[in-house]
Amino acid sequence: MLKYLKLRALYCLFIFLINVFSLFAQDSSQNTETRNLYRPPSERLQDTSSWNDDHFGADSVNHDSLEARLRFIEDSLLARRQFILDSIRAREIFVRDSILRRERMRDSVLFLQAQLPRLLEGSLKTFTDDIIIVPGRIDITGDSMLTDYISIILPFTTDKPYTPWKSIINLSDNPVKFTVDTVSKKITTLRTPAFECSFRYGHDINILRIESKASIAGTRSGKLYKVPVDSVFFDNRGRVVKIKRYIHFHQVTGNYQKGAPLFLHLTQVKQFEYSGDVLTQYHVTKFCDREQASEPRKVCSILTCNITKQQNRYVLSKHSDPPNEYADGIFTYEFDPVDLLKSISFRNVKNTEDWTTFVEVNEDGNVSRYIYQNQGAVRKTLLVNYNPPGSKYPVETITCIFEDDGVSYYWINNTTGKSRQRDKLTMEWGPWQ
Repeated sequence: MLKYLKLRALYCLFIFLINVFSLFAQDSSQNTETRNLYRPPSERLQDTSSWNDDHFGADSVNHDSLEARLRFIEDSLLARRQFILDSIRAREIFVRDSILRRERMRDSVLFLQAQLPRLLEGSLKTFTDDIIIVPGRIDITGDSMLTDYISIILPFTTDKPYTPWKSIINLSDNPVKFTVDTVSKKITTLRTPAFECSFRYGHDINILRIESKASIAGTRSGKLYKVPVDSVFFDNRGRVVKIKRYIHFHQVTGNYQKGAPLFLHLTQVKQFEYSGDVLTQYHVTKFCDREQASEPRKVCSILTCNITKQQNRYVLSKHSDPPNEYADGIFTYEFDPVDLLKSISFRNVKNTEDWTTFVEVNEDGNVSRYIYQNQGAVRKTLLVNYNPPGSKYPVETITCIFEDDGVSYYWINNTTGKSRQRDKLTMEWGPWQ
């Protein structure tokens, strides 16, 4: 009986386990089949929506998210619009300031272009004895650059480096210094490497008064305070026709300052005559020095230069009073079409000098060699060497002496004082020593 009950219990347990496993297998198969079946997106979204609806409240969440998104988009658009407006406003200010700055620079260079040529020409003809045959001009390059003021002159010396037939005032990279009267809108002071002066203007626009640096001079009667005062006269075409140079003498105070005025002394009168725009005569009268107002005014010397132009050739006839038969005579200047000096010839009144100096230039337009021809033969040349910036000697000149056979056997460096010679047999140069 007991054995029968045990078998009955095992049989029931076996049947229970079989039922359990069959139910588990059926549920797993259903889940697998369901999971592997294709379901349209609408059904999946519907299930998700219904699940969210049940747990979080879909209406309120979607509405808040939409409002937040709209606010974010609206704020982004406003920020972008404000950024664009600020950028446009900043660009407008920058462009306006740039235009105003360029206009001010343009007005400044136009002002200088209008006033500087007259002042520079009058000053150069006052403070130098150069015979200016072509006054300089000033052009504008770009928006705010002035070209250099370059005048063509007739030189009497033939040993200078660079371009001795040009007077150059740098206005581009090393501009002149000046001050302007804001009321009259005129330049009142001017400082260049060549001169420093101030200007005074009167009612007559064709008269310019120039005052330069004062000094103290020692005389037999004591010290005098000298103030140079010059009057430049222009014709109706703006050409300089006369210059009167004065010195206003004053007493000297105890601390070497200007004291009471003493007298006005006329030192020099320059006169210029023209044919059209060509200078035809240059006349200079110099007066003897005076130390007291009681001394009479006397003429010490008179120089007259008559000039004729023939295409690129200028012929200058020089006469002095008192006469100087060795220094007076005829100078002939040959230029090329671009105002480079090619040669200078001279024959004096005494006929003791008859020479021609030929001028060779380098690629920069500066003198590279002077060739001196006297009585038809070349006896000497002058080499001009330009050393790199920072060198001990920026410019060196070397004199080359030629003998009757036309060969140079001796050189001397005028800058260093050294010389060297050539062997007449081997034609080899010795060292500089």
